[in-house]
Amino acid sequence: MDATTTKSQETIRILSTYPEMISCIKFMDENMQLCENPIEYLYDQQDFLVVGCLGTQSVGKSTIMSLLTSEYAPDIFPIQESSHHENATNCTTGIDIFVTKNRVIYLDTQPILSISAFDNSASSFDQKKNTSDFTNTETNLELQSLQFMAFLFSVCHVIIFVQDWFGDPNLVRFLQTAEMLKPSSTTTMDQDYVEYYPHLVFLHNKAEPQDFMPTSIKRIKDFYNKTFSSSRLQTHSGIDMSQDSTENGLNLFLIPSNLNRNKEEDIFFGESEKSLINKLRQKIHGVTRNPMTPSVLTEKNWYHYVSKVMEAIKKSHLSSEYGRLMP
Repeated sequence: MDATTTKSQETIRILSTYPEMISCIKFMDENMQLCENPIEYLYDQQDFLVVGCLGTQSVGKSTIMSLLTSEYAPDIFPIQESSHHENATNCTTGIDIFVTKNRVIYLDTQPILSISAFDNSASSFDQKKNTSDFTNTETNLELQSLQFMAFLFSVCHVIIFVQDWFGDPNLVRFLQTAEMLKPSSTTTMDQDYVEYYPHLVFLHNKAEPQDFMPTSIKRIKDFYNKTFSSSRLQTHSGIDMSQDSTENGLNLFLIPSNLNRNKEEDIFFGESEKSLINKLRQKIHGVTRNPMTPSVLTEKNWYHYVSKVMEAIKKSHLSSEYGRLMP
């Protein structure tokens, strides 16, 4: 038995001692405090992928994340029920995490611009609702959402931006502002290191038949190509619905509405929801994983890096100044 085989067996033995996840657990609580339990499921190895999602309330973020992890178990991320709508509450508060066997870390997040989420996390980012620094609850809510997005831009390889209708200019502006508020991923002047920005996938959930028409797809692509032409977010990584996508293709996916999942509609779309989700999963898994920091991170080091990023955002002078200038 050679040394390589022995080392491989030792690695397998070490990894087998880690517990496997069977459902999602809390990664950050409603006050955006990092939870300790997730580190038990993280390995001391470098080959991992972090996938997060963003979106407003009820657009289907948890549904999409559960579909992406459905090969492990159904409904890993809880979805909204009627009681959440009746009580005007969110199903997800803070961030939930699920780590797959092939080392993909999925982060399901609370909705942005949610009054309920803001009420539950009034102390988040060291900003209380009665603070004198900012004028009103709406301003605090917007700033908190921007900081939350900037945080995810720093700690995820791929961000799935979920919408249930096309072309909200306010949300586009939000993405652009969050990019501006993203903290630097290094404090040293490393000339060989390129500042980190994640892959951003535009996902239109609950799409109707007309949304899949070539003219509609072209209109959507033109819109995103123009509005993100100067962005450093990686919006053209080939994470799209085509079979043979190019590396510079716009990251755009449309998932059909619940009302359109019968056999005839699948023929109209050319693909079923299941095949689209499988394609989305495969393209996300195959994306280039650029280094988040000048030094290579293991899963456990990434967890500690997450904590540092959150602290940096809480103390960000740029965020404070932006908050003061908001109308």
